[in-house]
Amino acid sequence: MDDVKVEAAPLPPGAGEAVHYLEDLLGEVIRYLDGEDAEALVRRAQGVAQQDDEEALEALFSGLRGDQAVYLARALTCQSILLNLGEDVAGRRQELSGDLPATLVEAAARVGAKAAARIVPRMAVAPVFTAHPTEVRRRAIVEREAEISQLMAKRAEGGLTAHEETRLRDDLFRAMCLLWKARMHRPERITPADEIRNTLAIVRQSILPALSDAYDGWSEAFETATPLTLGSWLGGDRDGHPGVSGETLKLALKSQARLILNHYSDEVRRLWFDMAVSGELTTASPGVIALAEVTPNPSVHREDEPYRKALQEIWDRLAATADRIAGGNWGGTTPYPGAAAFVADLETIRQSVRQHLGERVVGARLRTLIAVAKACGFHLLSLDLRQNADVHERMIHELYVRAGVNIDYLGSDEAERVRVLSKELSHDRPLRSPFLDYSEETTRELGALDAAAEVVRMYGEKALGAYIISKTASLSDILEPLVLLKQAGLVQGGDNGRSAVRITPLLETIGDLEHGPELLRRWLALPLPPALFGEAHWREVMLGYSDSNKDGGYVASRHNVAKAAGVLSAQARREGVDLWYFHGRGGSVGRGGGPAAQAVMAQPPGTVKGRIRLTEQGEMISRRFGDAATALRSLESLAAATLMASARPDEEPCDAGCAGMLETLSKASFAAYRELVYDDPGFEDFFWGATPISEIVGLNIGSRPASRTKSRRIEDLRAIPWVFSWSQARVMLPAWFGFAGGAAKAGLSVADLKDLLADQVFAAMVSNMEVALAQSDMAIAARYAALHPKGAAIFEAIRAEHARACELVLAIRGGARLLDNHPQMAESVSLAAEVVDPLNHLQVELLARRRAGDDDPQLKLAIQLTVAGVAAGLRNTG
Repeated sequence: MDDVKVEAAPLPPGAGEAVHYLEDLLGEVIRYLDGEDAEALVRRAQGVAQQDDEEALEALFSGLRGDQAVYLARALTCQSILLNLGEDVAGRRQELSGDLPATLVEAAARVGAKAAARIVPRMAVAPVFTAHPTEVRRRAIVEREAEISQLMAKRAEGGLTAHEETRLRDDLFRAMCLLWKARMHRPERITPADEIRNTLAIVRQSILPALSDAYDGWSEAFETATPLTLGSWLGGDRDGHPGVSGETLKLALKSQARLILNHYSDEVRRLWFDMAVSGELTTASPGVIALAEVTPNPSVHREDEPYRKALQEIWDRLAATADRIAGGNWGGTTPYPGAAAFVADLETIRQSVRQHLGERVVGARLRTLIAVAKACGFHLLSLDLRQNADVHERMIHELYVRAGVNIDYLGSDEAERVRVLSKELSHDRPLRSPFLDYSEETTRELGALDAAAEVVRMYGEKALGAYIISKTASLSDILEPLVLLKQAGLVQGGDNGRSAVRITPLLETIGDLEHGPELLRRWLALPLPPALFGEAHWREVMLGYSDSNKDGGYVASRHNVAKAAGVLSAQARREGVDLWYFHGRGGSVGRGGGPAAQAVMAQPPGTVKGRIRLTEQGEMISRRFGDAATALRSLESLAAATLMASARPDEEPCDAGCAGMLETLSKASFAAYRELVYDDPGFEDFFWGATPISEIVGLNIGSRPASRTKSRRIEDLRAIPWVFSWSQARVMLPAWFGFAGGAAKAGLSVADLKDLLADQVFAAMVSNMEVALAQSDMAIAARYAALHPKGAAIFEAIRAEHARACELVLAIRGGARLLDNHPQMAESVSLAAEVVDPLNHLQVELLARRRAGDDDPQLKLAIQLTVAGVAAGLRNTG
């Protein structure tokens, strides 16, 4: 089969007109600011790349000076950004939702009132925002994009007069000039504080308004329920990240608290303006009167307005609370001890209005404010803590050594470790002494746990979501953080033992997922109080998509994640416990990416149970939540899908024959993937030579190191740069390699694989794989492969597997061309290729020069810009 390119139908008027309008405007901007020669250079590069003329490409790109390469990279990157904006405005990039209802209210109607009344009150759904795989674009660029997008949306609405059309084009021209002259790269590495600020800017701009709008729509139908909350890793994820400490944890919570308290104050002020209700004309409850009487120095013009006086007291207490968090002293007003007291005061207002004025006067604003306050408290985003199990065991060992206890923890076997840790949790005596010195690592980690305890005292226990244990492989890995949290007062030992933080093991590799059932059996059998691990009848497990993919390939990863979820849930139910899952998904297909609602619906029956958490990472935060309308759609669809998935019967997804074929395919695919990635002795060098991984490692796009160690081993490389590198080289290998080879090894026919489409996990896998195959381009990938002189045989194996995978996917679903069943997606992929292809060709030329010894700083900058441009066009870092 020849190398596959996606064929798309001609652009429909909406998308095509918007894209070409923006392209023409950029050309006008370049002519205006930089002259006609500059625009001609950009046009020539595009034209040559689209003709696939190797000689012309070499002649054009090889003759570029360093400054010209930078200029061209900036122009093509800008075009990538504008392509996405044009498509977004035309509505071409909306995630496919299939037959899913658009809102939670619609989903409730779909499943029926009885099921909705049973599930919605106990729902716990949370997108969890993380910093990685990082956001390639600077915040200044994102904000300029938002301005252009808003102007284009206004233009798309139509109905403008000639004068308004001219004014709008002038505004667009100005915004695009500012975009063109904005720096698109970061000269310095981003810090955790920068990541906190950048993400909270999106929370303030669109996510919090969208959450309020969602609860506005739900407040009447589900008055007492808070089915949706928000989570974060920003400031709490210490795993392999020396820049995250106790100080970043406190900074994150203080910043979040400031944001949410300002929101509450604004809403209370709006209610104050509404409630100019005279006490001479209606009655207020004793609770409202009591609040009103506390207000100091009320205006003489408000003496007969008890509701306004009560709301003034609430507003003053919010201000005092904000001042206390900031470290100040508001004065005589008493701050709220916690969000529950704030909610109680609002409920006092609501019940009085309901009783004395009627339900219709309560209004959605007050109901919505109460719902958001219940969901967000004074912390806004529940912050998870995360650290590696290896760090925990070193700390435990050191604490015992420094305490003079005759315990060699590192030298103990697993049974002895569990015995020692269980004994430590049977009482409240600490291991840590304030009179002893500890190693730098232990001191830093204990400082982070002390900060967590301070956060709980300041904002309440809901401010912290879970303690995630990376590399969980044994029962002792689950117990170790409890002993460490006890040193900070966050865990109480003894018969009534409990933890202020939920404990969540992370199963990351294929081996971890396979051993999960045995680990769970031992965990549930522990003779320890259940409250040490979270809620009495619930346990949370995090499933890692990224490392399992890097470990065993796409098919084995997705199958083992789904299989583990089903087996673990059934096992827990037999023990009288329910599991809820935290899905560690990335933005790309290879890391579990794709529409969140579809991902929820693809979970095995019986595994959602009204509760689910999913990571939203890096650039996907701005893509899915960058404006209020898109954020609302994302939140609503996630909640609706959770309700729908929870209402399904707990039945097996497919029969025994189907399950057996899936297992066979998974094992064979795993073997095919490992043969290339880990067993071929030349593969590691090929990867570092035939992708821009070395250049990505040096980018200032995130605060986290690209590798867990200083080695080049793929085992030590983080999944993010692994996926990012293959995406840049247009191979997308983590999203499909091993599928066709595995099917062949397993002896599965096309008919067998068609039968497997009855399994929802497999069907979603094939659908996502097809998108990744369509985004890849083996002709361009061949140019990257040529950068590594000894990689011809490895690349031919990749090319052959790609061709077989394309043939197999089309044969399974009965298509003639990739994505011919999704013309809108095919169009998007084809459009992206128009702007990304020239960037890829330019990037290859620049990589070749740099690896030949050219150390021109302009060359390095140009490469960084091409990386940003390719990522923008493909909407994918990792």
